[in-house]
Amino acid sequence: NSGFREARKKFGVPEDRNRVGPGVKSVIQMSWRFLGALYLIICPAFCWSARRAQLPTHPTLLVRRNSAVRSSSAAATETCSETIAAIESIWTLPSTHAPSDNPRFTSKGASITVLWGRETWDRYQSRKRHWLSIIGFPQSSILRGLLPVLAAYAIWACVVWQRKWTLTSNSVTYLTSPLALMLAFRVNSVSTRLHEGRKLWGALICSARIIASVLAVCGEAVSKETRARCCRLLVAFVWSAKARTQFDGDSADPIVAALLPQAEAERVNAAPVPPLALLSLLRKETISLQMPDAATRAVQDSLVELTRAFGGMERLMSTPLSPTYMRHMARGLFVWLTMLPFALITAGCTTLPELLLVFIPTAYIMLGIDQIGVQVEQPFDILPVRDLAMVVTRDVQTELLFGV
Repeated sequence: NSGFREARKKFGVPEDRNRVGPGVKSVIQMSWRFLGALYLIICPAFCWSARRAQLPTHPTLLVRRNSAVRSSSAAATETCSETIAAIESIWTLPSTHAPSDNPRFTSKGASITVLWGRETWDRYQSRKRHWLSIIGFPQSSILRGLLPVLAAYAIWACVVWQRKWTLTSNSVTYLTSPLALMLAFRVNSVSTRLHEGRKLWGALICSARIIASVLAVCGEAVSKETRARCCRLLVAFVWSAKARTQFDGDSADPIVAALLPQAEAERVNAAPVPPLALLSLLRKETISLQMPDAATRAVQDSLVELTRAFGGMERLMSTPLSPTYMRHMARGLFVWLTMLPFALITAGCTTLPELLLVFIPTAYIMLGIDQIGVQVEQPFDILPVRDLAMVVTRDVQTELLFGV
């Protein structure tokens, strides 16, 4: 340091030339503080200005924007009102009032042809149910279907008794076990078909509810017009599937015409399978929506479930149990009932009233098992599909129109 000082003195350099005085330091510090404060002021102002630039600033533009918003809201409300009116109009059509069940298979009282409630269950589980079954026997659908056959077998029993034809009792006993096995297999098979048909309708109802619920909770991502459009398509699909599974596809044409624009309704009704055409329109309507990934996935998965459920319905309505098996069982039952009067005369039924008193109830029970199989084999003839379609219509309408 002493050497540096001597050199400065020798060459005449001031001693504090390379040092920064306190005045310069204070100026620098104030400059940095000023720049920091300026940054804190400019950044929020810049952000506010950028956001303001996206909005109309002129009073006229603001009025126009508010008017456009009000017009859009009014148009959406009008669309929902039109959709509600269109859905309400289908209740005046004959196809929505026609009973969904086959009148030949409808019994008086508790029946699977209606949706059960508390009152129906109470009557079904009542201690008087046995007496009610006996009192309602004349209105039995099984009895109505078997009366001609029972009359023919009664005449045959009279002929056998008049001729005094007899056979050993073992000749009929040998046929009883295999015949009972065939009847049990038939009843189990048709019961499985009935429950599967009801499950398919349950899957259809659940999937439709999921689609409506997801679209309803997505907020602004799904406009009111889109919700109304999807509501129309879902309701039209349900009634079209109902008509298709009952081999009455034309009955859904007026419903489709009431819910969709004329040109579109004509294309759907002219399609080979109208329910699938409606699902395609619904998929096209929902696939481009800007919804969250989970919502999009739920809607598309539910559409797949709708397609799968309708495919299962088509399988049930177009593929019965093996006709060969049914013919073989019917022939075996005919042989057994034809031989039964011979064995009953041998067993001690010596008078005609005794013979008929034993033979006719036995024939009624055995033939009744087969008749139950005939009724249940096509499940959509006895399931309350019209009531189920009404349930879907009410739920979808509530979610997509009344909940917006």
